[in-house]
Amino acid sequence: MNDPSHTDTDRRTAILDAAVKSFGKLGYYGTSLQRIATEVGLTKAGVLHYVGSKEGLLKLALTEKYDRITESINAAMVAQERPLIADMWRQVVAVNNKRPALVHMFSTLSAEALDPAHPAHDYFADRERRTVTTALNINWAVPEGVNVGHVLQAGFSMMDGLQLRWLRAPGQDLNTMWADCEDVLMPLPLWEGYR
Repeated sequence: MNDPSHTDTDRRTAILDAAVKSFGKLGYYGTSLQRIATEVGLTKAGVLHYVGSKEGLLKLALTEKYDRITESINAAMVAQERPLIADMWRQVVAVNNKRPALVHMFSTLSAEALDPAHPAHDYFADRERRTVTTALNINWAVPEGVNVGHVLQAGFSMMDGLQLRWLRAPGQDLNTMWADCEDVLMPLPLWEGYR
């Protein structure tokens, strides 16, 4: 890794990838900067050069590695005239199905950050608020009489729990697992034409 041909971007990517794995398996408190440095062939000071601090590394792992793709899905939904809630969740599930290490990191840190003293506590609280607020401001196409807020809250909760079940049983397809949840969350015939 100390080869001068490696660009700063390559090193930064390697650091973030190592952090994702370590935060997923060991959490924030169980991960040391020295562990990350050893894994990527740098000194601890070398890692700090790219991320600033351990909290900086945590923030980058969550915002750059995890959030960027799902935020682009939400932005695409906002731009549509009458999007379907089912389409948003299917897109998120399809993305997460291909990135179990990131989902593992997100789930581990989310649980760890229930502690108000955790450096990611505010991130998770703000993220949840932002996600719900954004989703509630989308002009969703839903069946007459459906409470969009309740469906969104139930769906987000269902997604969190489903991802934990998926992580516990490697080899399952998250898309298939979500399809079962969709049948309960958006039952037919009520949701016919809306999913």
